[in-house]
Amino acid sequence: MKLSIYPYSSTHALPLANPIDQDDLSLQQMLGIAVAKAWKRPFYRQHWQKDNLSAVLDLVQGGNFSELPVIRKSDLRSNFDEIVDFQGAGDLVSSSGTTGRPVDMPVHREQEVGRVLRVRRLLRELGVGPGSRVLQLLSLNDLFTLGVLAWQAIKAEGAIAIRCSPGRLDRILDAIRYNRPEFVIGNPYVMLRLAKEAGDRWPAPEDLPNGAFFAVAATFTPELGLTPVAEKTVEAWGLRRHLNQYGTSELGPVGYETREKQGFRIHDDYHYVELIDPATGKPVEEGQPGEIVVTGLTFPRGFIPIRYATGDVGAWLRRTTTEDGRTATYMGPIIGRTDHQLKILGQTVFPDLLLDLIDRVPGVKRSAVTVKRDALEGDLVTILCCALEGTDSERLQAQLVQQCNRNLAVSPEVKIVEESMLIRLEQAKTSKTNGSKVPRFFEL
Repeated sequence: MKLSIYPYSSTHALPLANPIDQDDLSLQQMLGIAVAKAWKRPFYRQHWQKDNLSAVLDLVQGGNFSELPVIRKSDLRSNFDEIVDFQGAGDLVSSSGTTGRPVDMPVHREQEVGRVLRVRRLLRELGVGPGSRVLQLLSLNDLFTLGVLAWQAIKAEGAIAIRCSPGRLDRILDAIRYNRPEFVIGNPYVMLRLAKEAGDRWPAPEDLPNGAFFAVAATFTPELGLTPVAEKTVEAWGLRRHLNQYGTSELGPVGYETREKQGFRIHDDYHYVELIDPATGKPVEEGQPGEIVVTGLTFPRGFIPIRYATGDVGAWLRRTTTEDGRTATYMGPIIGRTDHQLKILGQTVFPDLLLDLIDRVPGVKRSAVTVKRDALEGDLVTILCCALEGTDSERLQAQLVQQCNRNLAVSPEVKIVEESMLIRLEQAKTSKTNGSKVPRFFEL
């Protein structure tokens, strides 16, 4: 099947939804407007501990915006009514995150237009245009936000959405066979599993979509190479083009990959992004990893994020100047979460780093990380792996231990287990979700 490419255009120039008139304003002025709007909500007045709005604006205009305290999901849970505004809302999205009680966020009707536009930027970058057929493997249920946004964006581009549940393999195979989609949107872990489960029934590469919008998973490394799961998914689906995006339910899409593959290009016209040291709340030096903190620059919003700390850890942040003199911000991949930070004998390790190392060893079919919290011994971390059929388990375990010792100051325990054990762990966790994410980290 030939990949029909929509004529390339400046996708970042798609029109905004009720933006600040940014052409005539500096970043400090835009941040000042955002702060002034947030001041009207009771939580921020107390959170910032300033006597009046002028004191906050003086801080911002003096170049000290990063001195404002961050806001976290725990603040949303504890002060929900003082932070969010339901007036004008047309949808609710679940900000369940990884741990804790879900927070269902209102999205204003006009705000949603901007979210859809940001997804359209990626679709156009991928080559989706009028008449394109797009296999949509993201959930439209359970207050999950990206599936609904992608569905709307597909139609807004004049393309055809082919909606399938990722749990219905036979239906997906029929959709591919009879509707011949050119593009697919889905989680690469789920997409790879579909190919494996189909076995001999899996279509030939020429009969599969060959452009992919990857979602809800990391697909490139800090050095901009492909992750192991992305490599395997690209091979299994015969993909010739693939792009990823980063966002959250609270914020909508924050950044997306372009064809140049320089990391996530931040939607600077909608968000100001920082990477911070979670311990201090201050920005890290350029090029260093840090927690992703986002401030909204467009309105109306059900939730106005002012230095909202997402809990996601970004590999790096780089600001460059485009040919037309504008600032473009690029961010590296998500390398972990602050609430998944592990301590192995005092050394900080993120589960995603462990999984990336393990997945690079030939012979690994499936892997996961477990942790038991111990008040005296700290985090008891174990890497669980199941071997491909025909692989010597003892030899594989030795290779995995060697891989960890070569790349980590302190290595966790490595165990070879039956695949059924990992399946049980996954099923127990996904029974409480919509299944869009494949869990690979478990607290026991």
